[in-house]
Amino acid sequence: MLSAHVYGKLGMLVPWLRCIAMCCSALLTTHARAADGDSFAEYELKAGYIYNFITFTEWPESVPAELNLCVYGQDPFGTSLDNLQSKPVGQRSLVVSRINSVDQVNECDAVFVSMEAISNLGRLQQAIATTPVLLIADSPGAALAGVAINLVNEGNKVSFEINLKAAQKQGLNLSYRLLRLAREVFS
Repeated sequence: MLSAHVYGKLGMLVPWLRCIAMCCSALLTTHARAADGDSFAEYELKAGYIYNFITFTEWPESVPAELNLCVYGQDPFGTSLDNLQSKPVGQRSLVVSRINSVDQVNECDAVFVSMEAISNLGRLQQAIATTPVLLIADSPGAALAGVAINLVNEGNKVSFEINLKAAQKQGLNLSYRLLRLAREVFS
C-alpha cells in the first residue's frame, strides 16, 4: 500500500507526464504528416505546445473559469487550435477564438500573435498593460520584444524561448518545468 505522500508526489507528476506524452505524440504526428506534405503539420505541433504553455502557467484567481485563447491576426493553425476547445486547464477549461483588432484583446487570457500582426505588438502590450494575459508568438526576436513565450523553428524541430520578466509583468508565473524545457530564458 502506498502512502499519501507517495500518491501526492505521483499526482504532481501526472500533468508533467501528460505534457511529455502530448508533445511526443504531436511530434510523431507532425513528422508523419510532414512526410505526406501537410503544410499545417508545423502548426499542429505548435498548437500542442501552446496548450502546454497555458497548462503550465499559474493563473491569478481573478481569471474566469474559462480561459480564452485568442489568435490575433492571420490564423496559421487551420483547425488545429479548434481541437483544444473545452480542454481542461486545471480547474478551468479552454475557449479558442480569433480576433482581428487590438480593441478585442480585453476578452483574452492568452494571445497568440501571428507573424503578420507582430508589428502591432506595442499597441497590444499597451492594451494588456494591467491584465494577466499570456502573450505567445512565433516571430524572430519576439521574446526580446516583450512576448512571454516565443516558438522558434530550428531545422525540423520546434523549441521555445521565454521572457520571464514579460510574464511576471502580466502577473503570471510560469512553471519551472516549462523554464527547464525552454531553449533560452530571458529575465
